[in-house]
Amino acid sequence: MREMKSSDMFSAVSHSMQACKCNLHASQCLLIEGNLQCQCEHNTTGQDCQRCKKGFKAKSWKAGSYLPPPTGTPNTCTIAGSPSGSNCECYGHSNRCSYIDYLNIVTCVSCKHNTRGQNCQHCRLGYFRNASAELDDENVCIECNCNQLGSVHDRCNGTGFCQCRDGATGAKCDDCLPGYYWKQGCYPNICDEEMLLCQNGGTCYMNQKCICPPEFKGVLCQQSRCEAGKDCNSASSPHLSTAALLLCTLSYLLATLSHH
Repeated sequence: MREMKSSDMFSAVSHSMQACKCNLHASQCLLIEGNLQCQCEHNTTGQDCQRCKKGFKAKSWKAGSYLPPPTGTPNTCTIAGSPSGSNCECYGHSNRCSYIDYLNIVTCVSCKHNTRGQNCQHCRLGYFRNASAELDDENVCIECNCNQLGSVHDRCNGTGFCQCRDGATGAKCDDCLPGYYWKQGCYPNICDEEMLLCQNGGTCYMNQKCICPPEFKGVLCQQSRCEAGKDCNSASSPHLSTAALLLCTLSYLLATLSHH
C-alpha cells in the first residue's frame, strides 16, 4: 500500500475546504453522512455558514476576510440588542436593536431624528424625506408644517405637500384657490369684481361683503329698502310734504284777500 505523502493530505484537505465554501467562518469541514459540512464559527450557521444564528443580527453577517494579514478579520455576527451602533444598521439614528424571533428579523429600537422603520429608514408621520440629505444625516426628515386651518391633518406626502381642505391650496395649504378668501380658513367669495358683482352702486369689501348705499340692502345690494307700492322719494323726503302744505296755505290766504 502506498504511503500518503503530506502533499497528498494537503491536497485532500484543500479540496474539502474548497468544496465546503465556508465563507471563512469555519476552520474545519467534516464528512458527515456522506456530505461535507462546515463546522461554522463566529455565530454563523447554514451549509456554507452563510447566515447568522438566531438571536444574532441578521444584517450583521459578512464573509470572513484575509485582511489585514496575517490573522484576517472574522466578521463575527453580533448579538441582537447589543449596543454596537456600527452593526445595528440604523443609519446612525439608533444604537439599539432587537431580534424578533417569530419573524426572524432584527429591528432598530427608539429611532431618533424623527425617523422610524426596521432600519430607521422612514420618516415619522408629520415629516417627509429631505431629498438633498443622505439616510444617515440627522436632518433627513423635515417637518411637514401643514397649516392647521387649511389642511385636513398634519401629515404630508413624500414631497412635503399637505392634504388641503376645500378651497385651500399650496404646499402647506396656507393659500386660497380663486373664488375663495382667507379668514381663519378658506371660504367662498361673497362678492368679487367678475361674477359676483355688487349691485346698485354697492362696493365689494375684500370679497367678504357688499357695502350698500343707504336705500339698498341684501347680499349683493339687490333689494330696495322701500316697501312695495310706496313712493321711496316721498318716504325718504318728509320736507317736501311740508313745502306743499305751506304752498296750499299761502294760496288760500291770497284767495281770501282778493274777495275783500
